[in-house]
Amino acid sequence: MNERLGVDLKVQRILKGVSQEKMAEDLNISRSKVSSWETGRREMSLYDAVIISDYFDVSMDNLFNKKALNSEQVLQIAKRYFENDKISLEEKKETLKKILYFKSKREAKEII
Repeated sequence: MNERLGVDLKVQRILKGVSQEKMAEDLNISRSKVSSWETGRREMSLYDAVIISDYFDVSMDNLFNKKALNSEQVLQIAKRYFENDKISLEEKKETLKKILYFKSKREAKEII
């Protein structure tokens, strides 16, 4: 699974307001599997994608965010994420780096 799809999965998880641990528990899988999907280190099977889209109650297209989030959704995600004391400062820094990376990539495509 590529890194972009992993970020989209993480966005869905944060929108639902669940931790990696809770999601893993609900789906009867390991937390490391969820983490590996979100970081792009592990491929997601079609079966897993179907189960996860059902878990988030979204279509497969929405699961992998084929459309852009509106600004209100982005603010909601950011607020939940950055106010969560269970998330380490290091993870928050890494997430910001990824957001800036994808933002700059998207802006570069728009210029071209």
